[in-house]
Amino acid sequence: MDTLTRFELKKIIRRKSFYASILIVVCTAIFLSVVLITNARITGKDGQFLHGIPAIHLEQNYNRELAGLLTVDKLKNTIERHQSLMRDPKNLDGNGEMTIEANGTFDVKDYQIHSLISYAFSPIGGYDFYIIDKMSPSDVNEFYQKRLGKVQEYLNTEYSYGDYTQEEKAYFKKMNEDISIPFQLDYVTGWKNVFENLPNLFLIISFVIAACLAPVFANEYQRRTDSIILSTRYGRNKLIIAKLKASFLVSAGFIILGLAIYTLLLLGIFGFDGGNASVQIIDFFAPVSFTVFQTYLWAIFIGSTASLLIGAVTLWLSSRLSSSFPVMVTMGIVLIGPLLIPESKSSRFLNYAMDLLPANMFDAFNKITDYKLFHFFGRLIPEYQVLAIFPILVIVVVLPFAYWAFKTHQVF
Repeated sequence: MDTLTRFELKKIIRRKSFYASILIVVCTAIFLSVVLITNARITGKDGQFLHGIPAIHLEQNYNRELAGLLTVDKLKNTIERHQSLMRDPKNLDGNGEMTIEANGTFDVKDYQIHSLISYAFSPIGGYDFYIIDKMSPSDVNEFYQKRLGKVQEYLNTEYSYGDYTQEEKAYFKKMNEDISIPFQLDYVTGWKNVFENLPNLFLIISFVIAACLAPVFANEYQRRTDSIILSTRYGRNKLIIAKLKASFLVSAGFIILGLAIYTLLLLGIFGFDGGNASVQIIDFFAPVSFTVFQTYLWAIFIGSTASLLIGAVTLWLSSRLSSSFPVMVTMGIVLIGPLLIPESKSSRFLNYAMDLLPANMFDAFNKITDYKLFHFFGRLIPEYQVLAIFPILVIVVVLPFAYWAFKTHQVF
């Protein structure tokens, strides 16, 4: 690291707001993790509900027993075990439903597979918890065909904001057909919870980045040190670049800190199992052929580049405005505003355009597993791939504007 970059980095680090920002990121990561840990719940073997860490450990043990390829035989055995329980009057209450005690002792251990069967065989847009009671074990011979059929049904549905074209349908059909079957089943609750609060984590990290970078150029104007900087030998070139490099390092540091604490804390409690599982175990109709861990890498890459984009826009505004306060207000609107705008029911183009805003990019897991395509020069590109590239392109465009805005600033 060169001397000027170290100097600019120290200027940012020495501010009280920097240490407050670290505290905010750490506390947010811990809070978002603790909320998910305390919300864990499962029916225990004695029929009593377990919460928190005991619930996590029990579900972990159950799902580890089910781990492996999700074969038709495994699906059949699950239905047979469930229906055998339902045929025994000792396991039923007065309404003919399974008692909590029987559920906790025998049935809940198969819940992960139960839910996948329900997703496959329930009507589209619905979830029939009791459909497994009405099925024959042989019905699951069509488990994977049922999934493809429901995907096709979803693509053929009419939507107020515009229907899928034949080309788009064919593209998604091929994506789904390329997914390896049988799915790889594993305990994935830890990873599922990581995805749950990633958008909130990136939102707070981006606020912190904006707060720390807002004064980078604006404070020079406020303190009237801009005239001194711009009159020095490196003031109109290397020093500006040093400011940009130091800002990038600070932004990357906040992202790494937040992600490391949040991910390691959650997986440290829930378990690191499931990284090699098919992402369809978490989102049954996901059209991508990724493992859970690959999906996580995509999600944090998209979220991180979106956060860095917030930093780049903040620097540009800081170079244009004479105070850090309006920069912060503007970035607050940029971050919160899109979250308050509902999805359009009449324009698919508007929805896609809104997805390109950083605040909406933070929900990267849903973008990766969604059925959205961008059209570029006759090519179809999945939305998640566009969201991975778009922030980088905008950053490359915006940073030179910040550089030139400060360099050509007229000192009064």
